[in-house]
Amino acid sequence: MIFDHDSFDTVHNVEVPSCSIYSLAVTDNLLICGTYKNSIHCYSLDEYKLIKTLKGHEGTVYDLIVSSSQGHPILISASYDRTIRVWNLETMTSMQEMIHHQGTVSCLAIAHGRLFSGSVDHCVKV
Repeated sequence: MIFDHDSFDTVHNVEVPSCSIYSLAVTDNLLICGTYKNSIHCYSLDEYKLIKTLKGHEGTVYDLIVSSSQGHPILISASYDRTIRVWNLETMTSMQEMIHHQGTVSCLAIAHGRLFSGSVDHCVKV
């Protein structure tokens, strides 16, 4: 559901067919949902219609971050499959896959020009 920030009234309800949603990210024109079924669904913010489903993870997508790299918008995703993926949001394709954890990658943060990832392996990687 999408809520108005001031009134907290429901503005719109976006249903992701047969998928539990575990993570969200929003850009100027996209609503991005990470799911239990290993995929990332990208919806237009103006009509809330599915634009693309990103596939590549082999486990639940637990976190999503929108950023930019070399002037291009990117999405970074963390998954149960121990991977972090970097997606080009202009072409909606996977640019890179990183496997640096021994367990589920459960959270991501960007600060000071660095990507931080947290995992059930008791490590934060920088």
